[in-house]
Amino acid sequence: MLDKLAPEIAKTTSEVIGHDVLITDQHGIVLGSSDPLRIGTLHQASLSTIFRRKEQTHNEMISSTMVGVKAGITLPIELSGEFIGTVGITGEPNKVAKFGMLAKKYAEILLREEVINKSSFLREKALQSLVQEIANFDSIHSDEMLLLTRGRELGYDLKSCRVATVIDIFHFNDITSEIHQQKLKKDSPEIHIQSLKIKIESKVKKIFSNNQDITVSLGSDKYVVLHILDCKNSEEEIYQNVKGQCEKLILELQEIGMDASIGIGTIGNNLNHLNKSYHAAWRALRIGKKMTNHPDIFYIKDFVIEELLSYIHKTNAHLFIEERITSLKQYPDYNELFRTIIAWCESSFSPIKSSKELNIHRNTLFYRLNKMEQITQMNLRNFRDALTLYLAVKIVLILESDNNEN
Repeated sequence: MLDKLAPEIAKTTSEVIGHDVLITDQHGIVLGSSDPLRIGTLHQASLSTIFRRKEQTHNEMISSTMVGVKAGITLPIELSGEFIGTVGITGEPNKVAKFGMLAKKYAEILLREEVINKSSFLREKALQSLVQEIANFDSIHSDEMLLLTRGRELGYDLKSCRVATVIDIFHFNDITSEIHQQKLKKDSPEIHIQSLKIKIESKVKKIFSNNQDITVSLGSDKYVVLHILDCKNSEEEIYQNVKGQCEKLILELQEIGMDASIGIGTIGNNLNHLNKSYHAAWRALRIGKKMTNHPDIFYIKDFVIEELLSYIHKTNAHLFIEERITSLKQYPDYNELFRTIIAWCESSFSPIKSSKELNIHRNTLFYRLNKMEQITQMNLRNFRDALTLYLAVKIVLILESDNNEN
């Protein structure tokens, strides 16, 4: 680790104090220097500095008796109680001594930050792996004890009651594209985007802040939270509490110009149920997003019909939709027609409620209904015909969401 940071430490420190600076390992070999010719050479003063574990000064007379040493000061670099190298400053000892502690502390701070960052990165990867194993868990073929042990090693009790929530940042790719197109004076687009990701993750962890909440990022714009629950509460109370936290998160994200859609899964009081909760949260998100074009919170229990239809054999499902709405899918605006069918049925055939839900004029609603009746030869004022189209559209959305999940 010191060998990677040494050139940067030497260069930056030298620019600040105006003297040549070098960094060595514990064997006195120069790893980084403001004078590139000294890299890879032996700095003999560093050996005695490591051995004595304290700074050493060396004037012209002393330095002339040692290999690769100029007049100046050499100080040990300490990390986690171990002396891993030295920092040397060239110049008259009395003049450069005042910079010695500054250079030493700067080097140690950078190294500690690198350790913390690397540790955080490794933990994040371990958590992502843990969540992936939960997502792939199979009570018949998976080793439950091994997964529980991995959870304990990371500080989590996977036997506790949890619910999976999936957070999808709305139009994040469009936002990053816009950042790339902007001419930023200070930071590069990549730094700006990374800063935005850190802010988003910070907001997620601020709301889901229990030390048993497992939060991981998946890709650039999606986050999964396996949220710890108090299963003494009723299912409705649990849902209302989780929904309340999701609403707070959306408000927090809006403070930094972000919005999100959130899927909430079922309650999981063991690994098998947590696996189901994870996939249910994804289905809730995908089906919910298919049925609305704006950010919202989607609870899988609100999709009971969709869940029931998802168990239909795919061959039968394809036959059912092929006979009823294949003609609709040939039109470019079929997504709008699908949303219209859903709004029309779920509003009990109310023109006022349907047009309000779709945010369209009533005349536009009637135009779409008449268009679908002409295409399908079905009467959308008739319950059985309307229900048939409604179920067909629901099956299409389920099949599409399943394809996306796979």
